[in-house]
Amino acid sequence: NIEHMSKILLLAVLLIAFCSKALATPYFLVTAAEKCFTVEQPRDTPLVFDFELVDSNHVVAFDLFYGTQPLTELRIKHQVLDTAKGEIEYTTDNDGFYCYCLHQISTAVNQPTRIRLKVKYGFDNNHYMKLIKEKNFDAINLEVHKLNDYLTMMLNEADFQKHKEVEFHAQTEKMNSAALWWPIVQIGILIVTGVFQVQHLKSFFKNNKLI
Repeated sequence: NIEHMSKILLLAVLLIAFCSKALATPYFLVTAAEKCFTVEQPRDTPLVFDFELVDSNHVVAFDLFYGTQPLTELRIKHQVLDTAKGEIEYTTDNDGFYCYCLHQISTAVNQPTRIRLKVKYGFDNNHYMKLIKEKNFDAINLEVHKLNDYLTMMLNEADFQKHKEVEFHAQTEKMNSAALWWPIVQIGILIVTGVFQVQHLKSFFKNNKLI
């Protein structure tokens, strides 16, 4: 029984390891043409773009923009990714959409670049390790600082969702108003059409001396 249980436990461990590997962040291909993605976040949200160049001899450009389109005049951040791994940090300063794009700038290669990119929300451990060194935080001060950061993010998210709810309510009211007036407009069109048809028939019968 013990040997049987050991085999089952071993199989379970191997299965977990296999699933963890299978569920790892997949890579995607980057070419000279820009590949863009969008995120929607409230203000003061820390964004961490965690990247890994699978093809470490390639070079990729990263750009971050306001809005949903990669417009040059709305570019916030530009960074060249020329290391195997790294992070790009940015704290949002407005509510709404942000667009981030990647494109290959390597000239020595004729194949797409494989890259893994994960977007994290909130400060990571590296950020807090820097705070410990810079401000000499002890464990209690660090935890208080983390809780304060989490609370700020939650309040900002709540405000953002409330603002979106107000916009959605306004759109719903507008649609309800349009839905209310549309049948009235249809009835009016039918009445006007009926009147014109009656007048046309009367004129037709009179012109042909049928009445």
